[in-house]
Amino acid sequence: MILSLKNIVYTHKKNKETVLDDVTIDFSLGKVYGILGKSGVGKTTLLALIAGMDKVSSGELLFKRCNLTKLDRDRYRRQEIGAIFQQYNVLSNETAVTMLKLCTLNSDTQRKSDGYFYEALRKVGLDEKLANQKIKKMSVSNRQRVYLAQAVINDPKIMLIDDPVESLSELSLDVVMEYIRIYAKNEDKCIIIASRSKVIAEYVDELWGLNGGKLSFIKDNVE
Repeated sequence: MILSLKNIVYTHKKNKETVLDDVTIDFSLGKVYGILGKSGVGKTTLLALIAGMDKVSSGELLFKRCNLTKLDRDRYRRQEIGAIFQQYNVLSNETAVTMLKLCTLNSDTQRKSDGYFYEALRKVGLDEKLANQKIKKMSVSNRQRVYLAQAVINDPKIMLIDDPVESLSELSLDVVMEYIRIYAKNEDKCIIIASRSKVIAEYVDELWGLNGGKLSFIKDNVE
């Protein structure tokens, strides 16, 4: 087990609205998880808590059985988490390969050779010519390929994807999910996908539903 959420409660500080109420779930390596829910129910908030971008109001978030409050959050976010949110964090004036190199600063991946970065981009469908093109000059679909490569470049244990139907809208969902499933199985990673679209159901190993602050198990696709 790589990650455990135990009785998580999250209440917005400003409006005092509780969006996550007694959420408990365990995540294992080598599996793809889906969190299904309507817009505004707290899916992105849940991913942000897992990513260490915000703190729970109560409950425990454990990474490798260690409470996140006791970990170096910056290192945790940098080294253990890869994420694709609908609001991207990229330097569009840089080339794709330079962007990936910048993402590895102060990480264990920083000393990798150029071939490592070109190979990461090749795996998402970008050849060397495109790898050396500025992101702002790329098509939307190729930019989204860069975002996908960026999420895995530091070899994180956990990959978070916020609504791939929207955040990776210009790419084939079949192709994206096949890439993600292979990555999870072959590299022994934990993938957590939040979405409001039921189409993700067929691609994940476990499907959960978030509604009214409560997280409930729906089904698994493990044979």
